[in-house]
Amino acid sequence: MSRIDFVTGAPEKYMPMVEELASVPDRLAAILDRLNSNEFRQSRDPEWSPARILNHMISYAKHNGEFINQMAWMTDPTRREWNEESELSMQDNSSQLLQSLRDELSATIELLSHTPDAQWGRPGSINNYGRRSLRQQLRSHIDHLNNHTTQIEQIVTSN
Repeated sequence: MSRIDFVTGAPEKYMPMVEELASVPDRLAAILDRLNSNEFRQSRDPEWSPARILNHMISYAKHNGEFINQMAWMTDPTRREWNEESELSMQDNSSQLLQSLRDELSATIELLSHTPDAQWGRPGSINNYGRRSLRQQLRSHIDHLNNHTTQIEQIVTSN
């Protein structure tokens, strides 16, 4: 049986996932430190540049963070579609974009750090993907961000 922090009601068994989400920007920072500004902006057809990938990660973190918040507090929410292209930052500075990612993730991390056990099973829906629990959505969110971090790492190692 899992141990529960009775002050917040947050189960310890979910904290490793929250910590994994929190570690994404640190892992990314170590990778981005190995790129100069030209390499950061340079794209190899058909792939996105590291700057474009990081912009995508920020947009994804923003909208998934909103959806995770809705899942924690609303009854069966549906994630809204969004126009990622309209949200792209014109900023090409990796440290500023990385800080934007940290900022987007921080609200989700704070919410999940205090989310009671009963809320982790709450459902939400994503068009074309069906229903999933808060726990499943967080796992998908982490995996997506980790996949893009690995993608940037592969670009760095191939330079």
